[in-house]
Amino acid sequence: MGGIGDLVNVFPTLERLAAAYAVDLGTGGGACALLARHDPYVRDVYAPFVYKPIRRAHRRLIERVLSPFYRRVLLLDEPDGAWRARARHMSAVYAERCGCAPPARGAVYLDAAARARAAAWLRARGIQDFVYVTQLVRRSRPLRSWPLPHYHALCAMLRARYGLPVLVDTVGSDERAVADGAIPLDALDILTAAAIIERARLYVGPDTGPTHIAGALGVPTLAIHVGHPPEICGALGERVILVRQARPLDDPARTTPEQVMAALDQHRLVEAS
Repeated sequence: MGGIGDLVNVFPTLERLAAAYAVDLGTGGGACALLARHDPYVRDVYAPFVYKPIRRAHRRLIERVLSPFYRRVLLLDEPDGAWRARARHMSAVYAERCGCAPPARGAVYLDAAARARAAAWLRARGIQDFVYVTQLVRRSRPLRSWPLPHYHALCAMLRARYGLPVLVDTVGSDERAVADGAIPLDALDILTAAAIIERARLYVGPDTGPTHIAGALGVPTLAIHVGHPPEICGALGERVILVRQARPLDDPARTTPEQVMAALDQHRLVEAS
């Protein structure tokens, strides 16, 4: 399986499996592999492994090759595109396939080294309290991308409301320019970025890996959910607030920065300075 959000949501289930089995995991390379290799409940990680095998013949081949070496082989990525129409969260689907109860939230495993790198990065810039924003605009996914002007307007509103620095993560985004006065994050490894998120007063972002990380770490999180229904892929956590569309895959521009700020006011995730 692969995808940062997928991993965050399956880690609690792997922890339960590890009580009875040695667990190996195949996932993507790069950030996925780094995140998976820091899961203390995973014995070994195969990366880069096959990402989202859809074809039935492909899936049967993986199972046939691996079955002689394992008691169970579980392909957790969906076998088709029909998952978008199912009203079940992906974490519950993963847990069911593994024979476990669904988790209340995901998990991320940070070590002292990642936390030290995060602290050093912030200290070098004189940053203590801050808001963390993930800006993700993908031209190939227009119905799942919040518009760039909305991000910029929101950053200005957040600075005015809270009087805190706004750090903007643009990793993977086609639009890298950040709002005036915002602080762009360097290209950090996923564990250091997660450790910075852990220290944020507030996290705001779309349905993407860092948003799932924030929810899993218990950071006050406002998820701007555009695209597929949040019931199947929204960030989990007791401190997560969802700003959702009137209907899935609506025009993302209809979800406004004002709506996001209104949700912050309503739920009081953090208090203004």
